[in-house]
Amino acid sequence: MTDLATTVTVIDACGRASVPVLLVSDPGMGKSSLVRGLAAAEGVPCETVLGSIREPADVAGLPVVTATGVVLSPPAWAARLADAESGYLFLDELTTSPPAVQAAMLAVALDRVVGDLSLPSAVRVVAGANPPDKAADGWELSPPLANRFAHVQYRPSVDEWIDGTMVGWTAPPASRAITADPARVETVKALVTGFIRTRPEHLHAFPRTAEGTGGPWPSRRTWTMLAAALANVRDDDAAARQSLAFGLVGEGVGVEFLTWAEQADLPDPAAVVADPSIVDWTGRADRVWAVLSAVVGWAASAGTTEAWRSAWGPLLAAAEAGAPDVAAAAARPLGRCRPANAKVPAAVRDKFAPVLVAAGLSEGAAA
Repeated sequence: MTDLATTVTVIDACGRASVPVLLVSDPGMGKSSLVRGLAAAEGVPCETVLGSIREPADVAGLPVVTATGVVLSPPAWAARLADAESGYLFLDELTTSPPAVQAAMLAVALDRVVGDLSLPSAVRVVAGANPPDKAADGWELSPPLANRFAHVQYRPSVDEWIDGTMVGWTAPPASRAITADPARVETVKALVTGFIRTRPEHLHAFPRTAEGTGGPWPSRRTWTMLAAALANVRDDDAAARQSLAFGLVGEGVGVEFLTWAEQADLPDPAAVVADPSIVDWTGRADRVWAVLSAVVGWAASAGTTEAWRSAWGPLLAAAEAGAPDVAAAAARPLGRCRPANAKVPAAVRDKFAPVLVAAGLSEGAAA
């Protein structure tokens, strides 16, 4: 189970990354109180949608004939959130929602699309559910819907419940989430891609049981969601990192990933670009790949000719240290994100010819 402060942190970190969260607990644990309390504390609206009493059109929009054709008119709750430009959408009692309603929620949960209306990016999507065996006429979550959420096992402690009851749920614990800068975003993405390069069998592992498909499991989508949300959590916040990993790719794979990430201990890609010698390029190939991936991501994020040319330095250092194959693998995506008219540095042309060939860059593109 996740403590209340960590739950708030995970909701905040996921909200910053547009990743929906699913709070799972027995009935009566206070999931709706927590979400309404978060909204009240932030001064934003909270719209609750109970799937058990809704029709698909109540979620996906009602077809309306207009002079220009048929449009999907959004329900009132979606229009109110759009007008407010921020807030919480709480999809309550998810496991009592029939399959047709769950299907209608697919675009709402992750893409924030309701009919022909796109909800503002500042709207955070949180859902609540009881385990199917403890829900009224419970349904297992469909695999596509379950795979769109970070699953959080929610059970406030006795002290947390007492505090909430005494001071009101409108004063939730402070979030420990952070605002990730571009360098951190690329470093975390490199952790995820580095792990998958090492353990490709974990990129997509569809569960074999119906119970498993209704929970968190690794897919291309959930790894992308994990990279986005994890960037908003401090490296020393073990509880929040574990909750995110377990909630998005499952406990078994999550343990493997977190262990690998801790051992990798990736440096800031900007620091590596400034001084490639801070990295031991003769070390583990998976770590070298992750470091270079972060450098490539940093250059792509910057989008400037200067950053792109500078990013070749670490690749050159890795190749000269005895890791030309790893450097060549990183050179391909670096070559693809080349700004218009950018030239490969002359030192790379002279000393890094095999990687240039692997990247599809001709020697004539160097300067």
